[in-house]
Amino acid sequence: QLYRANELAAQYFHRNLLSDKGALAQKAREYLNSRRVNAEIARQFQLGLALDSWDGLLTFLKTRGISLNVMEKAGLIVPRGRKEGFYDRFRERIMFPIFDTRGRCVAFGARAMKADQPAKYINSPETPVYTKGQHLYGFHWAREAIGRQDSVIVVEGYMDFIMPFQAGVCNIAASLGTALTIDQIRLLKRYTRNIVMLFDADPAGQAAMIRSLDLLIEEDMNVRIAVLAERQDPDSFIRRYGPGAFADKVQ
Repeated sequence: QLYRANELAAQYFHRNLLSDKGALAQKAREYLNSRRVNAEIARQFQLGLALDSWDGLLTFLKTRGISLNVMEKAGLIVPRGRKEGFYDRFRERIMFPIFDTRGRCVAFGARAMKADQPAKYINSPETPVYTKGQHLYGFHWAREAIGRQDSVIVVEGYMDFIMPFQAGVCNIAASLGTALTIDQIRLLKRYTRNIVMLFDADPAGQAAMIRSLDLLIEEDMNVRIAVLAERQDPDSFIRRYGPGAFADKVQ
């Protein structure tokens, strides 16, 4: 039931992004276009949009027979404070569905569409089908290329995965914004022992990379560090310099 709820939520958000006529949806499409995300990739990754509504998803899921209890356990709705009832967890955000190794939607990352929203990114809480440290964003699309090329490039965020993948760099996965965990490393190890760490050049990215190194070495991984210039990340780098220059950085 939780997988079904997440699958339906992903379909709902994706439909909003593709076909909603409102100003927010138009702004979201313009934003993705400005980041050079093409329509094919937006469909492949089921990118979506949470509208400016307190119960849009809740109402949609109810019409599909999903109970409030299941919605709450999936992390899709939140109990109201002092009042009875629930409201949607995600509002006014671009949605990035997170899939497990079998291609099932298990969670969401959500990017703010307005500058005054309290957090640029928020994510699904951990649920019975989602433990953050056990998943890598994009992995089920990339694992064949990782095995074929016997190497993986690990980046931090959703766009840092999407833009290289769109440019043809397919042996890549994202750590969901944290240092690598032992479970993530062992998942990668089933396909390759060769890993290139390409985290952001900011202090948070560098700290996460450093925290990952001990575990990688303990797991007998062959680790290399790729470095981008300050204020660059894989997303901005590949948009500016192209896949050839990106490939040179991760050789």
